Amino acid sequence: MKSSLLLISFIFLFHLGYSQNDTTIYYKANQKPALGKEDALAFTKIKKKSENECKFLYFGKKGERWIRSKHTRILTVENDSTIKILNQFTRNEYYKTFKPVGDYFYIKEYHKNGNLRIEGLSKSNIYNHWEGQVKRYFTSGELASISRYKNNQVRGNKNWLKNGKPFIDNIYTNVDVMPQFPGGELELKKYLTANLKYPQEAVEKRFYGDVYVSFVIDEDGSVVGTNISKSLNSDFDQEALRVVSGMPKWTAGKLDGKPVKVCYTVPIKFRMH
Repeated sequence: MKSSLLLISFIFLFHLGYSQNDTTIYYKANQKPALGKEDALAFTKIKKKSENECKFLYFGKKGERWIRSKHTRILTVENDSTIKILNQFTRNEYYKTFKPVGDYFYIKEYHKNGNLRIEGLSKSNIYNHWEGQVKRYFTSGELASISRYKNNQVRGNKNWLKNGKPFIDNIYTNVDVMPQFPGGELELKKYLTANLKYPQEAVEKRFYGDVYVSFVIDEDGSVVGTNISKSLNSDFDQEALRVVSGMPKWTAGKLDGKPVKVCYTVPIKFRMH
């Protein structure tokens, strides 16, 4: 019985022409399909490991170089409606269920704690190719965003913070031209180093660590919506927010030639010298 279920799963797994051989999917900004590597800003390699298991490797272009993401994922067919997903870098494990709905699959992904992670219609059950409304959730179960897709491309979204408060709408993460701090990444590092003040209590207790601050670069380059995506403690968090909120205007990001809101995250490193 188990072997027949795996066979059924494998047929589902390679729906829509996805072959049993290794496959590469190329993307432009906002998940637009690209003709090949020369035309792409990112690509995903899907490598078959066994009859019911495959590996996802992700690559992004930075300047003229291709950078491989650390977040390699292993997908394993559990049965004819469930796939286990393991992030080899974080060791985070979650599950995806899929149910055929006409020409699509209704996808539900779950966090390790059992809470819903993401749900929506996809053209494929192995890699997410979204169409229509897609909902995403925080690990705690609260709604994080509702996005509208057309042919896997974001057309708009509504967003919420972890505390349930409405956040900024129509934010993009993958655009043709990413926002840039005045002078580039080196100047951003200089700005953070020059303006960061080590909390006195942390100095006395010799605390150190990293705070990750997320924010949005608005259409006019303003820094808005600063919030902590990875906390250290309240003193470090508040100082990180202060420094990021005080940044000068950036050059705004662009999609299809127009300025758009773009989500950005920077690590604020607190080190004692």
